[in-house]
Amino acid sequence: MQRVIVLTLLIIWLVISGILSLCYTLHADSFWLFLMWPFIFSLPFSLRLAAGIERQFRPALTLISHRRHRAWVHLAPWQPTVGLTPAQVNLFWESVTDSTCRALENNRIVIVSSHLLTPFRARRLIALIEERAFPIRYRAFNADFTPMAKAVMQCEMLCKQWRWRRLTRTDWPVLVIRHQSLSSNK
Repeated sequence: MQRVIVLTLLIIWLVISGILSLCYTLHADSFWLFLMWPFIFSLPFSLRLAAGIERQFRPALTLISHRRHRAWVHLAPWQPTVGLTPAQVNLFWESVTDSTCRALENNRIVIVSSHLLTPFRARRLIALIEERAFPIRYRAFNADFTPMAKAVMQCEMLCKQWRWRRLTRTDWPVLVIRHQSLSSNK
């Protein structure tokens, strides 16, 4: 199903890029059309280069976003998730722990969700947070990983990392952490 969605998205983008190329080269030779069309079609694939440049200026491994008195901890979208050494994986999870603790200092509820979050990693994250003397309550559950969400993630991996990966997971792990001392006040 997700292959069909990705293929459909690529065909739609091929048509849109063709229309844009036609609009740009309406009064020019057909040579320019056949030059512009592949150029416009390949623009999303330059996201890998853009992510590499962004990594130089924003080296953070995680992001904290705030909405409606909640904080979400995310993997920074410009960071690669494949081909990492064990030391780099360790740095990533330290960053997730640090970001979660920073978010818990100011927010009542923190949500960590990632396709990379496993039950073992969730337990480890909770243990590290509790070691830092945060009184917390938490709940881990799995949200549905719909075919459309998988297709979007595949397109993102294709454009940003130039690789095709078949996503077989059917669920998306979510960890909701509540700061107990703040929850009694609010």
